[in-house]
Amino acid sequence: MPPISPRPPLAIVIVTHVFLGALFVIGALALLLLPRVAAIGAESAPEYARITPALLALSITFTLLAMATLVILALLVARIFRGTVLTRSSLGWVDAIIVAVATGAAIVLATMLVITSAGVGNAPIFALFQITAMLALAALAGIGLVLRSLLRHAIFLRAELDEVV
Repeated sequence: MPPISPRPPLAIVIVTHVFLGALFVIGALALLLLPRVAAIGAESAPEYARITPALLALSITFTLLAMATLVILALLVARIFRGTVLTRSSLGWVDAIIVAVATGAAIVLATMLVITSAGVGNAPIFALFQITAMLALAALAGIGLVLRSLLRHAIFLRAELDEVV
C-alpha cells in the first residue's frame, strides 16, 4: 500500500531550496543596492527627489517581506519533505505567507499613493502597472487562502485517519 502522504523526491526539494536561496541572495543584494540606485534616480530625475526617501523605505520593506516569505516557503518545503506538513503549526506558516502577500499589496498601494500625491508619475501606463501588481498580489493572497483551507481539511482528515487506525 502506498504511503498516505508521499514525499517529493529529494532532488526536487534540493533544487527548490537552491532556487529559493538564490532568490534570497538576490533580495539581499537588492537591499544593498537600493540606497545607491535611489540616490542615482533622485539625481537623474529631480522631480522624484522629494519622494525618494518614502519610495526607498517602501522598496526596502517590500524586499524584506519577500525575503521573509522565501524563508517561510523553504521551511514549508522542508516540512513537506519530512512528512510533517499535516500539522496545525503548518497553518501558522501558511497564514504568515498570506499576510505577507496581502501586506505586499498594501505596500504597492502605498507606493502608488506616494507617487500620485507628489504629482509625479501620472502616466496611464504607470497606473496600469501598479493596479496589475496589486491585483496579482491580491490573487496570490486568495490562492493562499484556498490552499490553506485545503491544508486545514487534509489535517482534519489525517487526524480522523489516525483515530481510526
